[in-house]
Amino acid sequence: MSFALPNGATVFAGIPATSTVATTAVSNANGAVFTLATGHGLKIGDIVIVNSGWGLIDDLVAKITASTDTSVTIGAINTSDVKFFPAGIGKGALTKVANWTQIPQITEVAQSGGDQQYAQVQFLEDDRQRNLATFKAAKTQTFTFAHDSTQPIYSVLQNADRNGDVLAFYMYVPKANELRYWSAIPSFDPQPTTAVNQVETVTVSLAIQSSDMTFYKTTL
Repeated sequence: MSFALPNGATVFAGIPATSTVATTAVSNANGAVFTLATGHGLKIGDIVIVNSGWGLIDDLVAKITASTDTSVTIGAINTSDVKFFPAGIGKGALTKVANWTQIPQITEVAQSGGDQQYAQVQFLEDDRQRNLATFKAAKTQTFTFAHDSTQPIYSVLQNADRNGDVLAFYMYVPKANELRYWSAIPSFDPQPTTAVNQVETVTVSLAIQSSDMTFYKTTL
């Protein structure tokens, strides 16, 4: 058992490359292998956004852990259960993430959604209702940070907001020795909130797109 404070954590937004690499097949394995065309250019350590016919890994952000001339392996993806990952329909594309830009001077982090929803049913013989799990609500993550319009992150978030682009994000938590990756569509308001004797702040809300977050421990 271990735990850590998030103090000192940094958050970055990543712009996907303009070109994507088509995947012609994806294996059912713990450490999914993506079949690609020769000369794909992806290498070990690259961070990619996955587009797939399997909804559970669509828009996932993950690291390439092995690479050959015609395939790459993403160790964090487990597609071995064919009930959730039917064979033959996982193909799509991989897009390398480039040009990471920090969201600096974060003063507050908030998250909403993700809570389990239920349908209630009561049979004639029951003296109380039963709960049946239905779906989990969509997630929104909000970062509030000190206003500084000269920061490069402003143009990154504004462009993605206007175009509805999916961006990759990562948080590095040094006290946990951990990198955390996910994807989201940002909604950014560059107009600062102003109050006497308070630091002016702006807010970006992230509509989470990836169903999971991937975690990577860094070297101690």
